Amino acid sequence: MNIRLLAGGLAVAAAGVLGYGVYQITPLGKPLARSEVIGELNGPPLASYSRVSMHRYGERQLLTGQLLMTGKNAEGLGRAPVLDTLVPALKERLQEQLAQRAQAGAATALAQGHGDLAMMMLQAGRSTLDTRNLIYGGRGTGLFELLGSIGGDTGVELIGTPQGKTLYLVTSTIRALGEGEQPAAWEALRSDDLGATWTYDPEVRLGIPLRNAVFLTQDLAIALERHAAGLRLAYSFDGARRWSATLLKEQVWPDAAAFERGFAEAVERERSVHGKDRLAYDWSLYPLDERRAVGWSWRTRVKPRAREQNEVIETRRFEVEFQEGASPAFRVAPAVAPVPAQESYAPLTRDQPVFETAGNVVYELDKAGRTWLERAESPKVRGARAWIGDAWFGGNAWVIKTYADHLFSFNEYTKTYFYTRDQGKTWTPFQLSHEQEGGLLGLDQTGDALLSLAERGGKTVIRRYPLD
Repeated sequence: MNIRLLAGGLAVAAAGVLGYGVYQITPLGKPLARSEVIGELNGPPLASYSRVSMHRYGERQLLTGQLLMTGKNAEGLGRAPVLDTLVPALKERLQEQLAQRAQAGAATALAQGHGDLAMMMLQAGRSTLDTRNLIYGGRGTGLFELLGSIGGDTGVELIGTPQGKTLYLVTSTIRALGEGEQPAAWEALRSDDLGATWTYDPEVRLGIPLRNAVFLTQDLAIALERHAAGLRLAYSFDGARRWSATLLKEQVWPDAAAFERGFAEAVERERSVHGKDRLAYDWSLYPLDERRAVGWSWRTRVKPRAREQNEVIETRRFEVEFQEGASPAFRVAPAVAPVPAQESYAPLTRDQPVFETAGNVVYELDKAGRTWLERAESPKVRGARAWIGDAWFGGNAWVIKTYADHLFSFNEYTKTYFYTRDQGKTWTPFQLSHEQEGGLLGLDQTGDALLSLAERGGKTVIRRYPLD
């Protein structure tokens, strides 16, 4: 064969492959260029790295985020109460926690031979605290007033009772370790006027290890609790002050011991050279009404090698009814259809619709039927199947952020945003700039536009980007 012809053919093929690779990573859709400023934070700007959360209770809107302290920013904190003073010795305890984490990290770095890194960690642990958590509130007028600030470098969690009658601001400072059957308690503040004023609550127990905590009523709270004996369903009838708990595995998988013995014997007989498979149990929990909740658990065969796909052996649904003075009543349905996993720390409210995603599928919880409805699939991106990374759901539109493999991935993925106004029958791609994406709050109250934080003249503003 003629060498020149062969070389020419290879060059054409390489150019074709390269061109197709460029085609795959070219962003889909048009930028969301049209916008309007609909709000402004009357106080210090939020840090660009800060994870900002928006909470809505009727017309009342609350924003929580972080501020990296500088001399200029410190002046604006005087607009609202410094909530640290409500919590006993908060600054000193935060500094102690920071030093303890730095020492643990330095010990690990030193054990791995990274002496310089260990020294840097120790120095960071001795530094002064320079991160503040800010709480802003608005009433639909566009202006968000600073309601308060509190120290803590790992953020705060805002948990509300129905209609926001009582709000709890859970800090990053632990108050008490787990005692007997009681979970650990993190320092918390309470507000009975939608964040206008706060008081110290030395009795409420919220935060880690309680997961997906939600109030069914003003006093009845439920959560999943990580415990040494296994995952527990925790419940409280006195506003999250005293908790009771029951081991979920005993309720939902009473056959677990016998099954696990048989599984272990089968795995031993396989004598795999790649390691032994193991069993894992995953859980979800969602509120239904003032006294009932529903959840799912799935028993999974976990493969020892990352590239091997794990196998869901069985999924079970459990319904729970709570009644003060009695143990929760369980009703378990075995061998139900597979379900999406629950986002571990997504805020839950009793009366709002519930959506989850799995792979490229959007699901909605049918609370009446206790089933998950497959509502939509994400579209392909340049011919490649995409999976959903993040999603936002409103009354008039849904927005998803998808990822897809491409020809020259090298562990990088094509990221694409889509929106739909017909619940997934048709999807429209669009682009967000780095600034828009970094400040993204999600959909506005109507669900017709995305909201994103931006900086303008030293202030943090909220821009509204219509989906059209």
